[in-house]
Amino acid sequence: MIKTIIFDIGNVLVDYNWRAALDTFPYSQETKEAISTAMFLSPEWNEFDRGTYSTEEMLALFIKNAPEYQSEIESVFASIGRCIHQFEYAIPWICALKKEGLNVYVLSNYAEHMYNQTQDELNFLKYTDGGILSFREKMVKPEPAIYRTLMERYGIEPDEAVFIDDYFENVEDAKKLGLHGILFTSYEDTVEKLAELGVVTR
Repeated sequence: MIKTIIFDIGNVLVDYNWRAALDTFPYSQETKEAISTAMFLSPEWNEFDRGTYSTEEMLALFIKNAPEYQSEIESVFASIGRCIHQFEYAIPWICALKKEGLNVYVLSNYAEHMYNQTQDELNFLKYTDGGILSFREKMVKPEPAIYRTLMERYGIEPDEAVFIDDYFENVEDAKKLGLHGILFTSYEDTVEKLAELGVVTR
């Protein structure tokens, strides 16, 4: 019997669209591509989520990747919160699951600088029973330790829990630890897959 739902945040409960955010800046396509490579697509981004470095150190690392675009990178970094917009269904969905007696948690790779700028978009967190944001634990998905930390902290039995994420690798690694897993492609599809597991919301 399923008793617990564990949500990823980005592209599950919020729209994480850094490309659209970049398009709000008056930069050439060449500049936007350079910023993309230096920041969002860089190996350092994973460490940004992990919380390995301070905000200032992370900015310096991104600038180091494309020093000729320092000013532009600083501007984008200062407005990183533009990447995140809450989906309309987020709060109603969480509340509907809670109404059915389910425990609801989040497990997300999320940088502290991003978190500080997007708390209004994350106001659904107050309706959950808790969770883990990667920067606080200094670990990221799909590392097994972050899943285990969540389960141990909240007493979650893996065979009674469903993990929902938009990354295949994250879902597969959760399954290896005994969790049920759903690859998120849309709200409607996930509701159907939850129903197949006996989780029906009204």
